[in-house]
Amino acid sequence: MKYDEDVRTRSYRFRDEYVAATPAWYRGEMHLGFTLLFTGGVIAYCIAQLHAPTFSEWLAVVPLFLFGNWAEWAAHRYVLHRPTKYFSMIYKRHCAVHHRFFTHVTLEYKGQRHWRALLFPPFAPVAFVLAAVPFALLIGYVFSRNAGYIALLTMASYYLMYEGLHTLSHVTDNPLLDRMPFVNTVRRLHVTHHDPELMATQNFNLTFPICDMLFGTRSDVADTAREPLQRSR
Repeated sequence: MKYDEDVRTRSYRFRDEYVAATPAWYRGEMHLGFTLLFTGGVIAYCIAQLHAPTFSEWLAVVPLFLFGNWAEWAAHRYVLHRPTKYFSMIYKRHCAVHHRFFTHVTLEYKGQRHWRALLFPPFAPVAFVLAAVPFALLIGYVFSRNAGYIALLTMASYYLMYEGLHTLSHVTDNPLLDRMPFVNTVRRLHVTHHDPELMATQNFNLTFPICDMLFGTRSDVADTAREPLQRSR
């Protein structure tokens, strides 16, 4: 298909330029390791602070999970895919780097240097957890100390789940993942999201597509031939 060929050519050209510009000191293993160690450390610390949590306190996970799902959807749709005054750098990094490096026909990553374009920057998990701290403190004050720590570990776990499913969505030609329930759905929807013509309007949930279904942005698009993107003159 001419459309796919055009997209693939532009994506691979950008990949070569981006990888060539990657600093020599960058190591994807350290990038990934920091994300895992930081979020895992937050989760472990919160669990260690719990003292005989009750069933009702654990139920706080449900509304927090749903809030996380909405926050994931809303941030992806209105911050990562729309230029705004205060978050322009985040928008540029996501659309001008991640979505040029990875498209629906170049979704794979090869080698640790590609992880720079795949993973969120190292400051992202730190910023995410710090943003969740005030809510956790409020919940701890209003309800209980355990509830506050459960809130924080839930949000840290959600971030880790997001990064994990996102990484799996960029693993191509894997029959096991293609047959794995839920994971195969996430992967299929993410392919559609990386189509340059659809990325700003479709499939903003990367975990459970709850908000995509509620707000009408879920889309399973058949892999059919399309005309090349119209270039501005």
